[in-house]
Amino acid sequence: MCERCVLADTLWRRLRGLIGRRELEPRAGMVLRPSWSVHTFFLRYPIDVVFVDADQVVKKVVENLRPRKWATCRDARDVVELRAGVCAEAGVAVGQRLAWAAQPGSPPGTDLDATSSPTVPRTSRNGTTRVVLGTADDRFLRLARFLLTRSRIEVEATKRVAKTIDLVERHHPDVVVIDATESIGEAARAVAALEALNPHVAVLVVCDGEPPRWTTGLKVTEKWETLETLTENVRALAEGASEWK
Repeated sequence: MCERCVLADTLWRRLRGLIGRRELEPRAGMVLRPSWSVHTFFLRYPIDVVFVDADQVVKKVVENLRPRKWATCRDARDVVELRAGVCAEAGVAVGQRLAWAAQPGSPPGTDLDATSSPTVPRTSRNGTTRVVLGTADDRFLRLARFLLTRSRIEVEATKRVAKTIDLVERHHPDVVVIDATESIGEAARAVAALEALNPHVAVLVVCDGEPPRWTTGLKVTEKWETLETLTENVRALAEGASEWK
């Protein structure tokens, strides 16, 4: 719902907010952190406002907040300000969880009114980074695929973790992401097979909620938190992957 977002994480930035900006670009926005209240007294245009808690779960949505108005939500930690109409277009609703990902091309401090051309991210061999994703979670698959493909990363996916081995043989990925939510044992077996057959492929194992205590030596991370830095993690892992022979 927002491609270029300014983080207002100091007192001065929060006080200034969108004041002085002629308008919000269609894909631009601002996050006030921390904050649970906003006003539009000095704006000349309406905005959409999304209040989220510390886990980035949407607590309240205020659409088309016109100038000289207030909006508050005591349960919020952050406030996301967007161009009016974005929430309706994107279907933003209470209870959803936002996922943040860094996008290459805009240096730190880039202003919302500035225009910039995205730079092409560093990629692996043959100019392309490839990922194989094994998960039975449709929602996680859609979000992960969206975040990766928008960064020009090719994605092949399967809903059966055991089938990731076949996809690796066919598509020669740099990184394999395995969702261990349904079976940590099946994920462990897949990782062991990958390490034996394709040791040059990097593996990232994720799990819904707290990873189980027994993980057979696997390093398992919480998959929804992983989404926030998924593209960066994939690129870092891809940089360390060996060439396919």
